Amino acid sequence: MFSDLPILKKGSFYFIKDANTDLIMEDKTKRGLTVKETSVDEKLNVKADKGMIHDIDGIGHWVPIRWYFSKDSYTLSQVMIFAEAMEEKYIKLRELTCPDDNV
Repeated sequence: MFSDLPILKKGSFYFIKDANTDLIMEDKTKRGLTVKETSVDEKLNVKADKGMIHDIDGIGHWVPIRWYFSKDSYTLSQVMIFAEAMEEKYIKLRELTCPDDNV
């Protein structure tokens, strides 16, 4: 379903896709994670599909997989701000955890 949508922008860690009424920002690092619920994301305050990941202690954490930004309320430029912030976060994490990959 989502793979058929046109891609408006993409980065190393995100896609922004064009749906009928929404701009959908997908986190590429969560590909393959099963959607367990759709609810409002507490940080971005928009509807989001969420999955569950478990840490090393077996504790489950809800994580957003994709966010739905209503075209009535958000422009592509506004969604790009969120996408670029996510991109920067993952780049810093990669530099911290995999320093040899950044040469």
